[in-house]
Amino acid sequence: MAAGTTVANVLSYGLSLAGARLLAPEQYGVFVALLAVTLVASVPALALQAVVAVRVVRAGGARGRATAEAVGLGLAAAGTMLVVGVLAAPVLDRFLTLGGSAAAVWVAAGVAATTALAALQGIAQGRRDFHRLAAILIVYAAARVAGGIAGLLALGGVTGALAGVAVGVLASTGVAWLLVGRPRPARGGGWRVAELLVAGQALAGLYLLTNLDPVLARHYLPATASGLYGAGAVLAKAAFFLPQAVVLVLLPQLAASPRPGRTLWTGLAVLAGLGVLMTGVTRLAGGLAVAAVGGSAYRELAGPAWMFVAVGSALGVVQLLLYAQLAADRAHATIAVWVVVAAEAVLVATVAHHSLTDVVGAALAVALTATVLGLAWTARTTLVRRWRPATAPAGS
Repeated sequence: MAAGTTVANVLSYGLSLAGARLLAPEQYGVFVALLAVTLVASVPALALQAVVAVRVVRAGGARGRATAEAVGLGLAAAGTMLVVGVLAAPVLDRFLTLGGSAAAVWVAAGVAATTALAALQGIAQGRRDFHRLAAILIVYAAARVAGGIAGLLALGGVTGALAGVAVGVLASTGVAWLLVGRPRPARGGGWRVAELLVAGQALAGLYLLTNLDPVLARHYLPATASGLYGAGAVLAKAAFFLPQAVVLVLLPQLAASPRPGRTLWTGLAVLAGLGVLMTGVTRLAGGLAVAAVGGSAYRELAGPAWMFVAVGSALGVVQLLLYAQLAADRAHATIAVWVVVAAEAVLVATVAHHSLTDVVGAALAVALTATVLGLAWTARTTLVRRWRPATAPAGS
């Protein structure tokens, strides 16, 4: 799983790297902002994958029926996302000054295909069939980057790249369907809308937090500075997604175990250690990291590069903490992520938007605060659950 997610992440960043070299900084700022919007709009897909994985883990002998219902739900959700995305395209055009709605419409198409794919990924994850899940991730990343680069070269510009991305994701969805056994869709079952809403709002908060700063940078900073920020955001996303294998493998274990404390803390320690290592290496070799992302045109980013990596690493820890709350059905705990989102938006909008370092500094402060508070909450919950049976009165 680790090898598969690593290969998938390397392939995924090929699109950002190609865009940095084939687009002018002003266009690249638009491209990165739309990729950030794509990630945020894909949150319902992530929620669907998490809910499907937990349901399949707990289905027991009814796993075949749960699988068919998951496919049907995925198709319905994909259709909904396509309609919503097309309707929202003019709003996105005005906010990001795109010069037309075509690019935003292609974003909607790609998000819809990603939503259908997510249900298939959740099936593989819930079965703990990590070999097939790794294969699906690699195929998705490869098809997405190949389609995006082909569109960029053949059609030119941001719109062409996003059209290619949508086609690539749709093709990878077909391959994923074959890999999970070509399940037929079914209606009904015990799927509760509340499950999807809880997971959706929690992951929406997380991925909005993960992608909020490049969008705000595009809105507040000059075009060239927002382009530089876009390259820094690539480093943040790399740090966030690099250890995804930990989250993907641990979610079914967290859902299956009534007391997953040791499993959770081991995963948190791994993520924290990787984050410190990546941040330290980037602090020492920021120039090399920036050169790998965008080349000499982005050399001004070498100094603050480590801050972007630290942001992504901290949010990776927050992600595992949030998934642990979802696996334990603690819906109220997931609402806290929205408080963090609001704090970052207010901080950047009021005082921290005058320079690139202002924006990334605000994002880092918020990410570290969220990490510390999340770890404190988890430690408290773990201690309460550990000691409550021992202190309960006899016969209670």
